[in-house]
Parts: sequence; structure tokens; C-alpha cells
Amino acid sequence: MLVSPIHLRVLASTLDMEGFQSEAALRACGLDTMMDGLDESNWIPLDLYDRLIQATLRHTQVPHFGLQAGASLANQRYGVLPALVMHMPYLRQGLEDVIRFAPLMLPQAEIALHEAGDTARIIISPCITEGPSALFRIEFVASAILQMLRYAGAGNMNLSRLSFKHAAPAHAEEYARSFGTPALFDASENCLAFSRDTLDKPIPWHDKVSYLEAKTKAELALSTLQRNVDLIQRVKNVLVDAFPIAPTIEEVADKLGLSARSLRRHLSSRGTSHTELLRECRQLMAEHLLADTGVSLKQIAGELGFSSVTSFHRAFKDWTGMTPLEWRDVRIQVNPN
Repeated sequence: MLVSPIHLRVLASTLDMEGFQSEAALRACGLDTMMDGLDESNWIPLDLYDRLIQATLRHTQVPHFGLQAGASLANQRYGVLPALVMHMPYLRQGLEDVIRFAPLMLPQAEIALHEAGDTARIIISPCITEGPSALFRIEFVASAILQMLRYAGAGNMNLSRLSFKHAAPAHAEEYARSFGTPALFDASENCLAFSRDTLDKPIPWHDKVSYLEAKTKAELALSTLQRNVDLIQRVKNVLVDAFPIAPTIEEVADKLGLSARSLRRHLSSRGTSHTELLRECRQLMAEHLLADTGVSLKQIAGELGFSSVTSFHRAFKDWTGMTPLEWRDVRIQVNPN
């Protein structure tokens, strides 16, 4: 899966704003040298965000940092979405906007709204589902949604239910402190439930002009993304998800519901090709695996689908002009820690 690099920027900003130095966490996971060159239109493997989360948890030594990050002012840097939420006319519209414009940052939205009787439920399906980063992400999204609910309810928002699919963590008491109600763990869903009436309650400080301006910017950004980038990102998603297997253009086209001929034509019109995108994905993953000195060349070659270290060595030199070990040595010299 590929995600917008904005997630790296916001998490780094969160570390700085919450009193930690982001540079140390970025350096620890090999991302420090790439931050200045991040292009919002060039999405990155989810693995990179996962690594920064793990480095963040080690650096802060705060196991519930996800709860803290979800409430951080650094989230105001999440593109156009904060402005939409700040000026939304009512909560329902704000949630619809968050879901509609989620593709600006992720392949699909992490939340869904369900209504039944007098109750509204926000179900969370985090983009990371395994490892220590999964807990961070579910806590982050739940905490961020809570801030949105409290904003809509003028601070008088009371949850009728708070449940999570994961087991109770060691810091379970922080949930009651953050959400204002005890959490149910080992549940069937990640859920924040509240009074349905809150969805359509007018927000007194709604600014129609500012909201329409933010909505227009969001629509333009989404249109541009879908027109110019979406197909390339979808191809990259298929390629990254399939590693170490390298799908043929016919297999990728089948996944996307296109013919191979049509896909080849669309990629050509965008100045790229299946072969080039496969190379880009392999190189990006290779560089970030090499940044971890604990991973051997044999492991990296296997992870990327090469039949031998020799073939990986030859391909990497063609990509970068350096052998894998030369690249790793340069990386260590630049960032010895």
C-alpha cells in the first residue's frame, strides 16, 4: 500500500510540537535525509510510515503516544481537511468530507458512519493492522475523531460506547482519561458511539464562505489527483502489495479492471511504463531496507524478488551508480548514528 508523504511530515511536526526532537526519530529509521525531498504527488510505501511510528514510540518512550498525537495541533497540517472540519456546518457534513477526501492521503478512508435508532457509530479500520504501529494508528484515529466530535458538540460530547478490537494495553487507563469513558477491549469493532442528534446539530461558528473556499480547494485537489496521479498510484499499490512477486502488466491490468493495451497506453501518456514503475518501487524499497544495517543483502534480494544477491547487486548499481554496500556505507558516513 502507498500513502501520502504528508503522514511523515505531520508525525515529525507532532514530535516537535509535543516536546520531542523529530530529527532523532527520523535518523533512527533512515528517513532524515529524504524529508526535504518529499513530493506530495509521489506517494510512499506504507512501510516507511510504519517505521517512523515505531521509531517515534522508541524515541518518546510514551506507549500511548497515539492518543497524544491524535489531539495534537500538528494535525492542522493535514492539507485541506482541517479547514473543512473547522468550518463545517454540522458534524454529518464534516464526517462526509473526511471520508470523501480521504483519498488525498490514503487509498481509502479509515472511518465509516453507521446509524441505527438514536445512536450513531463511527467505525474505524486503520490503514496499519499489524505490529506496534497498528495500536498507535488506531489510537491516533480514534483520538482525532474524538476532537472532531467535541468540536461539533462544543465540548459537551459524551460517548455512549467506546470499543476496540485489540486487547487491553498496559496503558488502558489512559483511554478513560483521554475519551472520558471506559473502553471495552477485545470487542468486535473499533467504535465510537454517540447520540445521533449530534450529527445534524448546527455549529454556531460555521463560516459558510470559509467552508465553501476549503471545499472548493479540496475538490480541485481530489480532481487533480484522480486525473493525473491516481492510475500511477494504483499501479504502484498493486506492485508494492505483490512483492516479492513482480506482476506482469497483464496481471496488473487485470487487477485494475483494464486491458493490458489500455493500461500501457495510459501509462505512456503520463510519461512512464509498467517497467519503470516496477523499477521505482523496487529501488525505493531497496534503499529503505539498506538503511537498516541489520538486514542482509540476501534478505533484501529475497524481499524484492531477485533470484540472487548477484542479480540484486547488478540491478541496484544500474539504478544508482553504486553497489548496495557502497550506498549503505555512504548512508552511514552521512548519518553515523
